[in-house]
Amino acid sequence: MPIYEYKCGDCGTVSEFIVLKQDEEITCPLCGGAKLTKLMSAHNTASSSGSSMPDFGGCCGSPGSCGTPGGCCSG
Repeated sequence: MPIYEYKCGDCGTVSEFIVLKQDEEITCPLCGGAKLTKLMSAHNTASSSGSSMPDFGGCCGSPGSCGTPGGCCSG
């Protein structure tokens, strides 16, 4: 489900909304205002290792799988 951030033009509150339909009417949870502006959101690309680059794995796409017992490439 897409989650979008909106800023209220009346009170300035930034809120997140799960928007199921494009024509769904949403209002500010603080003041009830309808003058909401959709904000650009940055997505999280950090992996668990702290790297900002995705960790594409070995020969079968699983990180560190090549040569390990049970790995698709181990011989």
